[in-house]
Amino acid sequence: MDRLEEIKRPLVKHFDEYDTFMRRALGSDNPFVVSVMDYIISSRGKGIRPMLVFLLAGIHSEYGIGKRAYLAAMMVEMIHNASLVHDDVVDNSDTRHGKPTVHSRWNARVSVLSGDYILARAYSVGVQSAQFDIVSYVTAGIAELVEGELIQSDHAEKRDVTRESYLDIIYKKTAILMGVSSGAGAMASGADATRVGLARQIGLDLGMAFQVKDDMLDYAPSEQTGKSSCADLREGKITLPLIAILERCSETERAAVLAKVERAADDPALIEELSAFVRREGGIEAAETVMNDYLDRARSIILTYPESEYRRSLEMLCDYIGARNY
Repeated sequence: MDRLEEIKRPLVKHFDEYDTFMRRALGSDNPFVVSVMDYIISSRGKGIRPMLVFLLAGIHSEYGIGKRAYLAAMMVEMIHNASLVHDDVVDNSDTRHGKPTVHSRWNARVSVLSGDYILARAYSVGVQSAQFDIVSYVTAGIAELVEGELIQSDHAEKRDVTRESYLDIIYKKTAILMGVSSGAGAMASGADATRVGLARQIGLDLGMAFQVKDDMLDYAPSEQTGKSSCADLREGKITLPLIAILERCSETERAAVLAKVERAADDPALIEELSAFVRREGGIEAAETVMNDYLDRARSIILTYPESEYRRSLEMLCDYIGARNY
């Protein structure tokens, strides 16, 4: 059995119902809009954010996972997918999860408008549900997500990213929404503020680990990950595997490496040289140490919950994030 499917096993019924719920939320009377939305839904990734909603809702509920959790899961996944559709335009990415991106299959205009439509529908369905605590909690993360992307773009242009600024960027662009997912799951089941805060911290730690792992996998072959290899380097983005090495370099060595990063977008040979340099000098291993620290933090909270199938799935999710190769 695929590891993710094993993690989802307590949630099979809920994910089946949730898929119907999401398709209904993105519904339209226009066949073209329906075709684009169906393509985006069918191309979505691992489903970790809605999984976190359901697992934390299950842990905190005495009566089973309810419809408030479905709403929270739908909203976090819509926000995430809208951001990816927009990111693919900004980054000029041709593939995601091994399939053509929306802007590659249609065009940038369709892609941007599709992301806007998803966000609008998410907010509309949320408001109509009158579950204003969930809506407010989930949508509060949107601004920080976008801020993280803006800050990363600024640092990519200046090539002045440090470990501190890198961690701030990934906290905002990735960890916040995963923290919102786990916190919203607890909230959907009626948990008090303290328990919502602890649930949120699990998602934040997993989100940090997930993004560090993503940045490690950026140096893996594209046939392994389904994404362009060294895409960050091509865009001038400096992530933790390279930062860890730059921290050990002299000022002269650092300047030489950054000069290569600046020219890398137009020189495939430099991309390969920088990638080999990161792997040879232990950048992947240094990033892995940071990732494992965040996973250990998440596990320390998860183990405070009573034994249950949901807790076991959360423990397996920690293992999956650390071990995944795509």
